[in-house]
Amino acid sequence: MLDQVLLELALLFALCVGVAVSFHRLRLPPIVGFLVAGVLVGPNGIGLVQHEAMVRELAEVGIVVLLFAVGLEVPLGQLARLKRTILLGGGIQILGTVAVGAAVCWALGLAPQQAVFLGFLLSLSSTAACTKVLVDHGEISAPHGRTVLGISIAQDLAVVPMILLIPLLAISADGGGGTALDALTDLGLLVAVVLAARLLVRPLVALVCRTRSRELFVLFLATWCLGLAVATAHLGLSLALGAFLAGMLLADSEHHGQAAAEIEPFRDAFASLFFVSIGMLFDWRAIAEAPWAVTGSLLAVVVGKALAVMLAVRHLGQPAWVRLRAGLTLAQVGEFSFVLIQLGRRSGLMPPLAERIFVVVAVLSIALTPLLYVLGKRLVQRARGDGGVRSAGGDDLRDHAIVIGFGPTGRTIAAALQQLGLQVVVSEMNAATVKAEKQKGVPIRLGDATRPSVLKSLGIERARVLVLAVNDGAATARIAQLARQLAPQVHVLARAVYNSEADALRRAGASEVVPQELEASIEMLVRVLRRFLVADDEIGRQVRGVRDRAGGGERAAPLSPVETARIAEFVPGIGFQVLRVEPDAACAGKTLAAAGVRRHTGCSVVALRRDGKNLPVITPETVLQPDDTVVVIGPEARLPDAAAMFVPPTTAAPTATPSPNPSAP
Repeated sequence: MLDQVLLELALLFALCVGVAVSFHRLRLPPIVGFLVAGVLVGPNGIGLVQHEAMVRELAEVGIVVLLFAVGLEVPLGQLARLKRTILLGGGIQILGTVAVGAAVCWALGLAPQQAVFLGFLLSLSSTAACTKVLVDHGEISAPHGRTVLGISIAQDLAVVPMILLIPLLAISADGGGGTALDALTDLGLLVAVVLAARLLVRPLVALVCRTRSRELFVLFLATWCLGLAVATAHLGLSLALGAFLAGMLLADSEHHGQAAAEIEPFRDAFASLFFVSIGMLFDWRAIAEAPWAVTGSLLAVVVGKALAVMLAVRHLGQPAWVRLRAGLTLAQVGEFSFVLIQLGRRSGLMPPLAERIFVVVAVLSIALTPLLYVLGKRLVQRARGDGGVRSAGGDDLRDHAIVIGFGPTGRTIAAALQQLGLQVVVSEMNAATVKAEKQKGVPIRLGDATRPSVLKSLGIERARVLVLAVNDGAATARIAQLARQLAPQVHVLARAVYNSEADALRRAGASEVVPQELEASIEMLVRVLRRFLVADDEIGRQVRGVRDRAGGGERAAPLSPVETARIAEFVPGIGFQVLRVEPDAACAGKTLAAAGVRRHTGCSVVALRRDGKNLPVITPETVLQPDDTVVVIGPEARLPDAAAMFVPPTTAAPTATPSPNPSAP
């Protein structure tokens, strides 16, 4: 008996490996391959699996591990950052899909409780399939990628209240009244269990990690996950709910990354078995018996889900192309719908015929995800060349900077240019962001910069610099190409995530490309060499070598000067400070020799900037003029005395703090 079960499991895992490799070469999600494998070996296929009940029991473990892993990826801090997308976008999509789906199912003759349950199933999309295609196309950080991830998190979180409501729906269907009160009591007990677990998780994790034993940590994860899963099951809920809550509570600890790494192999193995077990439910005869019902249901699911997502994303202020791509990406039934099916079958909420058709439609919709994603991408590429957005006021911009994207990079650059009094205009596609930043006085406009009309409205023909600070690599290349066509003289500075993207952006028209991957490695290299007191010229050679090997040798970013603290390691007590010559200062209008900075304080003026340019040579006859910027070096104890000579006597401060990391002009 046992040897037969193990043999079947070995054959199943071997089949999963072969199918996953084949589907990887076809650029299809492995989930689809696992579902297909289940169809082949199930009772409606070749019937390879004889101990189907044992496989389903192991699949239940797969559900527990899968939801525990999902909970580890949803810390409370991340929920706070994405609260608008989760609450508004995800709420509209989930509630709208449940309402419309339940109404349609009720109109088709199902009981109200069954209709609502089917609405639950239809409202969820496949997080695994969506993230797979986003990662494969390198668009996980693009606007539509972030939107898809936010709504997917909302759907994953919605599984929890759905699991809680399923017993209540079953109770309502049976007409019981006292049991509903028992269910609410169990819910109260669940809240108490979660609060107690939240108080215990950090001390327990810290206690286990102090042993530095990997085996003990893995055992703790298994105990923590299964313990809360059993607790929720004992309360009349589900094992999956407890596992999800266990992962979420652990996600806020500093060891959640290690936990996710340890649980990943188990998650992948058992999750593949779970999808195989779902594939066993696929009955191809349902297509032969009711082809029109299956076809109509599939079209209704894909079109309905896409429209629901597009409506939700519209309320987030995203442009039309983001709405279209997000809608087509999320237009399928999710893996957690299969989790709910297991609960619904036991509660009598899933009619056998509806389950057969639903499983067929769900498998087909997931299989269509890569095709729908490519369709959305091509539709957007075809439509991007048409039309534009209205934006006035571009004619008064001249010799200015254009910043595309108002994320952290764009925000930093725009703020610095504004502080220096330089002309800048920002283009952003998030309507809510544009509205909020306009109220703060930021020169920001709503528009899709991949359209020529938008670039023209930003004054691209008269601009000096174009900064591309968007996360979409394809959009960055498109904008650079358009900018080169519309304004060959403009200097295009583009940001890339990976080094491999730099060459393509240069070919598209970018004058300079800043790869985040390269700059982070160089910054870390410089800091490491600083700790070993390596000379600046040698550090410069190392940095140039890294840039040359990465294909970025033409980059003009200079090596930052050594910090004051690092100079002190060579010459203790020496510091330097950047000062401005005030109009009424005692030294204003005098030569360096007459001012006597070195004679009176022991400090020396080593650099001087005037009207934005550095003086090439500084001599004792150099005259200090008001608003000059000077760099003074000398004993740290005398720097306050030197600073007092560059301000009016009435405002000279008794002490001054040297700049911790000045930049020599």
